[in-house]
Amino acid sequence: MECKSGTCNTEDGATCSCTSEMECSDCGCGTVDPIRQSMELLHKAFHDALYQAHVERLKKRIDSTFGPSLDKAADAMIETAAKVWQSTLVQSEAKKELESKLQKIFSETSRR
Repeated sequence: MECKSGTCNTEDGATCSCTSEMECSDCGCGTVDPIRQSMELLHKAFHDALYQAHVERLKKRIDSTFGPSLDKAADAMIETAAKVWQSTLVQSEAKKELESKLQKIFSETSRR
């Protein structure tokens, strides 16, 4: 059975943690083969490290090639996000004002 939820059920009804790349029989539940488990961990670590090495190299090249354009795009995004944030705050304040008015109206009606 493939690990999907982050846990596997053991034969005695307990659970143990696993990763989505593992089969429950390989996640260390029950009897553990430390050599096999170490090999699997090293295999995963190697691929993670290789991925990170690719990311580092690409980031350098992307920055040197597209840096100025990315900076302008980031500035435009921040400027726009600030405007959206401000409009959201104004809308929120208007909704609170309406809520307050309705509370007053309905509390006056219930006193009658």
